[in-house]
Amino acid sequence: MKVLKRLAILAVASVLTVGVAAAQTLRYSDYSPNRGSRAAALEWFAEQVKSRTEGRVKIEFHWGGALLSGKATLKGLGDGVADAGTVIGFFTPKELKAYNMGDLPVDNSDAWIGLRAIYDVASSHAAMRKEFDKAGVVYISNFTTGPIQLICVPPVASLAELKGKKVRGSGPYGKAMGDLGAITQSMSQADVYQGLDSGLLDCNQNYYYATKSYKQYEVAPNMLVLDWGQNLSFGIFMSKIAFDGLAAKDRAVLRDVGKDFIDHIARVMIEEADSDKAQLQAGIGGKKVTLRTLPAAERATLLAAGKKYIQAWVAEATASGIDGAGLLADYEARIAHYAAEKKAKNYPWAR
Repeated sequence: MKVLKRLAILAVASVLTVGVAAAQTLRYSDYSPNRGSRAAALEWFAEQVKSRTEGRVKIEFHWGGALLSGKATLKGLGDGVADAGTVIGFFTPKELKAYNMGDLPVDNSDAWIGLRAIYDVASSHAAMRKEFDKAGVVYISNFTTGPIQLICVPPVASLAELKGKKVRGSGPYGKAMGDLGAITQSMSQADVYQGLDSGLLDCNQNYYYATKSYKQYEVAPNMLVLDWGQNLSFGIFMSKIAFDGLAAKDRAVLRDVGKDFIDHIARVMIEEADSDKAQLQAGIGGKKVTLRTLPAAERATLLAAGKKYIQAWVAEATASGIDGAGLLADYEARIAHYAAEKKAKNYPWAR
């Protein structure tokens, strides 16, 4: 009997040991502090993963670049330094040439439509998969910055009034504004406040939430609402090493949560943009921002200015062995598909 009892105890201990070994904690690296709606959305992602895997997979966040900087995240994931993380394609234009398509100034300023379109392409297109495989990462889901706006010290109501203005811009959007006559400068968002306050800058390319979080409304009381494209080369990735190390059923859960995250983050971004816009207009700490919408007649001019850089990306992608024209056509077709779907179903929270 004693022998049987001992064997039974060892059997239970063995089962428990296997259960503990099977549970995995994924180290997630994010460049930003643990505050704001995007951080809250990531916490939602982690809770869903934990719940749907019945606790087998947990996510441990390392905020503020404590584990990997934003620039180092892609390589760090490929090397297995972190198990998952937030990847910004802008930092790795060569390694993620295909994925950087998401930052092009296409006619795509609706968060839900854009997120759905880029998720579909990044999840299924052969060029994207090849690129991610080479980097040693697995694509899980996506973020968006929301549409580009222009926060200014002097009032700017048209593209003609951009001429001669000192504008902090980045990527193809900044280059296009330079073509329209702006004097563009490169500067980190952290330094923009002082630049606007000192007169070094007249305007800054930004988004509603970042204008608020960096408190640029305190020194720049005017905004030209461009609703121009959005940056979507901005996603949740996993180390291929870590992803392949999960059980098949848990890999499936990560995929499912990643897909559901698209609708979740779209709703978060759209509702936050509406709230931030209203707060800026009403005034924060006594500082109000006057919003002027780009005249409809000038929108075609703005989009045309961006096309030069869309075609430049196509040429660069093609030169690197990617079917740039085909990839862009796939992306734009999905944008059109989801625009039609949104219109047909009239989502109350997806404009």
